[in-house]
Amino acid sequence: MTQPPEHSADLYLLDIEPIPTTEANQPPPFPAFFVGSTAPNNVEDQVQPVPDPTPHIQEIAHYLINQIKNRENPELLIAIHGYNTALGGFATTKESKPGVGVKGWYQEIRDHIAEHYLDQSNPLVLIGYRWPSEQIKGGGNDSLGSKLGYAQASLPVALKVLSALAIAIFVGLSIVSLTTNLPSTMGFEIVGASLLVLATFVFTLVFSLFLFRIVGYFRDSYRANHFGVPDLVELIRQLDKAIFELRDQLDDKELQQARVKLSFIGHSMGAFVVTNTVRILSDVFDERSVGSIEMGAKNAVPSDIGHVFSLGRLVLVAPDIPAETVISGRANFLSSSLRRFEEAYMFSNEGDMALKLASTAANYFSFSSRTREGGYRLGNVVVRSSVLSQQQPKAQELYGILNLDKNGQLGRDVEFLDYLYSLPSQSLRNRQEKILGKYQSPIANFFTVFDCTDYIDSDSPDSSAQKVGIVSHALRKQSLNFWNYISLSYDFFTGRIDTHGGYFQPAASFSKHLIYGLACLGCQPLLLNNGENTEEERAISLKNFSQKCAERGIQVLLAPERRQDVLEVELKAAATDNEELVLSKIE
Repeated sequence: MTQPPEHSADLYLLDIEPIPTTEANQPPPFPAFFVGSTAPNNVEDQVQPVPDPTPHIQEIAHYLINQIKNRENPELLIAIHGYNTALGGFATTKESKPGVGVKGWYQEIRDHIAEHYLDQSNPLVLIGYRWPSEQIKGGGNDSLGSKLGYAQASLPVALKVLSALAIAIFVGLSIVSLTTNLPSTMGFEIVGASLLVLATFVFTLVFSLFLFRIVGYFRDSYRANHFGVPDLVELIRQLDKAIFELRDQLDDKELQQARVKLSFIGHSMGAFVVTNTVRILSDVFDERSVGSIEMGAKNAVPSDIGHVFSLGRLVLVAPDIPAETVISGRANFLSSSLRRFEEAYMFSNEGDMALKLASTAANYFSFSSRTREGGYRLGNVVVRSSVLSQQQPKAQELYGILNLDKNGQLGRDVEFLDYLYSLPSQSLRNRQEKILGKYQSPIANFFTVFDCTDYIDSDSPDSSAQKVGIVSHALRKQSLNFWNYISLSYDFFTGRIDTHGGYFQPAASFSKHLIYGLACLGCQPLLLNNGENTEEERAISLKNFSQKCAERGIQVLLAPERRQDVLEVELKAAATDNEELVLSKIE
């Protein structure tokens, strides 16, 4: 039996370490830290001692305060992984193998930003946060063998008894069939068949529950909610406290009011961790956010968090949260937190089999909806050129920025939710009208959506190199069918295509450019070239960006609620016939 520690001098909620560089004796290009929750995978496991994280918290605070002293606008970017993620390790030299697991991913984010965006971005600190996730195949102290042992040992007594009875029935019927003449009698056929059906049902039920335990989705959801979110909240609280104490010592009154912009990248279940963290940190008693209790009321939603932070950019990649969160009213518990961000972006894929299969099946038991589509995930919501498809049902899907007219202006006459689908024949606007009401504003209007179902790319710098599907087979169809899903499932489970995390693989250079660039720069610096001050110049940049997305099979919807304040482009009515729409097609 594991003995509890005698003292808690070295026991902390968080373990913090700098993300190392691969250049020998070279300082990091900018501060980057790996922060891990020390919560174990199982509540019986002992919390491991870690170094005191306070010095690193102070290091981050001093760096940010020094930037404020220099009258810069410092930013803190936090990246959060998803379900079934290994801890992994960092790369140590350029010649060594790339880092693996979540540590390797965070190191790759730091290196990518340093190479491509450091000269453009404000002074930045990167934090890669790990909550206690469990791998399906096991890892570390939890090997697959130990997971199977834990699952068998913790199986409820009633289920053990039922499974034992089912096995006894199988064995008994087999013995009777082989050693007696009873199987030829009518009575045995009836009784034996009934017992066989009952035993099969019971055994299948117990085995399914056992399998769900091994897959670990519900366990990861529990850890994300009860360990990942509170520990991330505490990290931000400690940083807020340290920065506030230093800022309060500044002589300049203006600098004492300065804030640090806080942005997030959330992948898969990490999107759940992000949105719930912001929900907890939001000051519900802030007078600016107290409004009407009427459903659909547009209360003010200040972006300030704590004493020193303001929410900047939210980038959700394959988000494992309900699609309902972008449309529903009374049931939308995330609305208040999502509206607080200055900019919000979502990357989705209709062929994401991790969300289509594991997540949706698991949420069948837990999400309070009476329809199948109610449990669908936000990461499977897709963009369709609905204006054209209504006129030309068999037309090929179009790519680029769909709500962009021929002059490079962003239209707003077409209903935003008409472009978004979670079912083949029903847009989210139809779903909204059933749940929310026709005239209430959905939270989807705050998101810029990148549908990467048909995304193609290559890891070669040569623009003429052959491009392949990154997160699906890139079939360029309006909707995938049953056999497409079967083929994708096979390739996903055999490792040929990563439909869930392929956005970050080496060949996915353009999606990484978008995800990391939007997170650390924002929409305007990334999409528009420096020095473009006229509306005409911005329109040209938007058209060029649309073309780049089109060349890679990405469909984009720019957020209606954020167009003017983020891009500073005048809103104009979008034309509704296909001659007026500048939508690029992949031939």
